[in-house]
Amino acid sequence: CNGNIPAPESHIQTPIGTAITAAPALKTISKTELASHNTPRSAWCSVHSQVLDITAFSKTHPGGDTILLAAGKDATVLFETYHPRGVPQSLVKKLQIGVMEKGAFQDSFYSWDSEFYKVLKKRVVNRLEERGLSRRGSVEIWIKGILFLVGFWFSLYKMYVTPTLPTAAAWSLSMGIFAAMIGTCIQHDGNHGAFAKSNLINKLAGWTLDMIGASAFTWEVQHMLGHHPYTNVLDGEEEAKKEKGIDCPLEEKDQESDPDVFSSFPLVRMHPYHEPQWFHAYQHLYAPILFAAMTLAKVFQQDFEVATSQRLYHIDAKCRYGSIWNVIRFWAMKVITLAYMLGIPIYFHGVLMGLGLFV
Repeated sequence: CNGNIPAPESHIQTPIGTAITAAPALKTISKTELASHNTPRSAWCSVHSQVLDITAFSKTHPGGDTILLAAGKDATVLFETYHPRGVPQSLVKKLQIGVMEKGAFQDSFYSWDSEFYKVLKKRVVNRLEERGLSRRGSVEIWIKGILFLVGFWFSLYKMYVTPTLPTAAAWSLSMGIFAAMIGTCIQHDGNHGAFAKSNLINKLAGWTLDMIGASAFTWEVQHMLGHHPYTNVLDGEEEAKKEKGIDCPLEEKDQESDPDVFSSFPLVRMHPYHEPQWFHAYQHLYAPILFAAMTLAKVFQQDFEVATSQRLYHIDAKCRYGSIWNVIRFWAMKVITLAYMLGIPIYFHGVLMGLGLFV
């Protein structure tokens, strides 16, 4: 367990004549069996090779149901990075139902033997306490969030009622800027559980990504299971298989790969593993336009593909889309947002102008 789990307390002596009851042997669980418990209805995860059943605990988890993102996976990196103050071993033992079979998860990018990360987390926590700052929520964040939300809805309203194309386009641009700020600030902090101490407020803040047209569930899978834990990490073996047209079963794929690195290739090269092409010398010029188009592709293509396939590249997405209520929310918000961001502008300005203002 890489030194993270206390050694058995063999030094504790028992009174003479007292029977010693051996702890029941824990079930050995395979990687395939763990992966089968990957929905909100049955959620298991592995932490330092200990298998935890987090299904019931997700309802009382201090960080909300974000913990369900770990369902069916080796969640060691999530466990370590989301809990800078640590987690009581008594709670881990209470949730433990088994141990992973030997060698199930190996050759990880991370090593938890080093003291570096432990010291770093301790210093960060101490620094926040010295400055009297909370890890979750602040008045500044809430004021900023309110301003962005008011700006978005006011700009959208003015876009509806402004009769001339240039002025309506200006309000559309304003709405787009506020939508970008909502996406990079409010929903980001909410889905990370950092917008407020209240799980409900964090959930509502995260929902604002659906409000601007995308899906918070798809974002969580890509950002919180791919990008954050494995920033700029690329699985070279998987990339080589892609080049040969080989697509391995999901349970055989290495989870330690950042979708933000490989998803824009070959148009944009973001990792030294990828073969450079002549046009990559100019990617700094066309990348902004490309990423704007990719945002539309995400709203109209990727979100639907992930919701229906319950998979994002190499990442299992059943932890979110395995819930019927989450699926209902996904489709309902897509319909509602398309109505007020595309349907109403078309009603006020006609098809061509309405489509132009949306794009």
